[in-house]
Amino acid sequence: METTADDLLSFKEFPLIQETSGTSAQININSPQRTLGSIDRQDEDTPNGDTSAKSSSIFSFEYYQKFFDVDTMIVVDRIATSMIPKRAPSNYLQLKIATNPDLYGPVWIVLTLIFAIAISGNMASYLQNTGDHHWRYNFHLVSYSATAILLYTLVVPCALWAFLKWSTRPTELDDEEDEPLTPSLLSLVCIYGYSLAIYIPVSVLWTIQVSLFQWLLVITGAFLSGFALLTILMPAIKKSKYSLFVVLAIEVAHFALAAGFMLYFFHAPDSVVGPVEEPVHKAVTSVVVNTTVHKSS
Repeated sequence: METTADDLLSFKEFPLIQETSGTSAQININSPQRTLGSIDRQDEDTPNGDTSAKSSSIFSFEYYQKFFDVDTMIVVDRIATSMIPKRAPSNYLQLKIATNPDLYGPVWIVLTLIFAIAISGNMASYLQNTGDHHWRYNFHLVSYSATAILLYTLVVPCALWAFLKWSTRPTELDDEEDEPLTPSLLSLVCIYGYSLAIYIPVSVLWTIQVSLFQWLLVITGAFLSGFALLTILMPAIKKSKYSLFVVLAIEVAHFALAAGFMLYFFHAPDSVVGPVEEPVHKAVTSVVVNTTVHKSS
């Protein structure tokens, strides 16, 4: 019987080898499948069976790794969404933020804004006192800006979260969809941290010592960032019994932060009292000198 090319390339069974060394042949043949199967079962069992990551201590680094599990595109998208109103869809809070709230973006935005305001504030002070040779850098602006920004980023989300918890009314739709009535505290901190990104370029432009231009930057920055903030939070705000009050409180707090930054760190006073008093003081001195010379003569 001639052997063709198809016979050489086809797979054949060898029953003699399986009978003589069935156990070893089976193990050798099926061992890759068993290894892959065991690996797959381990991978499937690891998320449910490994409780070390879930039960890690709050003082360990493993506990905070899940809060920084984002890539560059997610951070860029969230920064753009915090600056552009109506960019976020109606379910952005539920699908994008609630499923993966991060602290990576807010931490870097807060740190960058602290030093941006401190450096730009000292630059604005230098421009306001151009002829003063005794001007010095004010290092306290770093602590002042850090205190204001951290309080706003932490206290305002905590207050909003507590108020929404207290004032939110459950509906039948919420029960059917099994949605949380209010966003989590971490989600609110994430949203408010990203909402401060617009003030980084604005703080640099605030060094221009034109009062009208500075106020225009305050209105523009607060409007864009505040309106984008409301767009994201509106599905949760609508569930509150005092939704109008919550909207006004969010906008007023956001505008007050921007106005406070500009007035305290960048705004130049309109009137200067010092140079006006010096000529008067010199005139009085000259009158006293002239009167003394006249009496002596």
